[in-house]
Amino acid sequence: MKAHVEFYFDFVCPLCFLATKPLREASKEQKAEIEWKPFELCPEPAQQMKQIEDFLEKSWDQFIVPLAQQLHVEMKMPDMSPVPRTHLAHEGFHFAKKHGQESAYVYAVFKAYWEDEKDISQIEVLAEIADSLHLDKEIFTRILKDRTFEQVHKDSLAHAYEDAHVTEVPTLKIGSRVLQGFASKETIEKALLHEPSAKLEDREK
Repeated sequence: MKAHVEFYFDFVCPLCFLATKPLREASKEQKAEIEWKPFELCPEPAQQMKQIEDFLEKSWDQFIVPLAQQLHVEMKMPDMSPVPRTHLAHEGFHFAKKHGQESAYVYAVFKAYWEDEKDISQIEVLAEIADSLHLDKEIFTRILKDRTFEQVHKDSLAHAYEDAHVTEVPTLKIGSRVLQGFASKETIEKALLHEPSAKLEDREK
């Protein structure tokens, strides 16, 4: 049975973008499955995500850039204000998941925002991403305009906030272990190696 990783993320979180690299590497080597879990740092109808802009301004040069260089990840601070809302990007995720393309979609949206500086709150931008993954662009556009997956997304947020008690991203759940914030490849591998024993302890309680 493969190990299982739940990864709670928001597309406009720089640490979430950076965390996908060690997560992918560790999961591939340990043959673990990644379950992507959408999270919104500032869901509607709250005010625009000023706190994210403040975080970027304070931490970009001192923390984000050095970490990206350490990981050999190319990224730019997107030149757009306010920070884009991500509910449509997450609704698109649920469509991609329905067609077995959730991992590719997540990587593509992260890349579009953090490498190509594209506004991922725009349906046209998301539709181009879907098209690049060979998802039906016309259907994808329609489901976003009609908000077909709005309730699905709201239910996933409710799970994150109320059931999983996630308060920040990135958050990884591996068995009984919870890793908050950026986790290195070594940290993830260690958690994955301990997951079977953690499950056994849970059954014995």
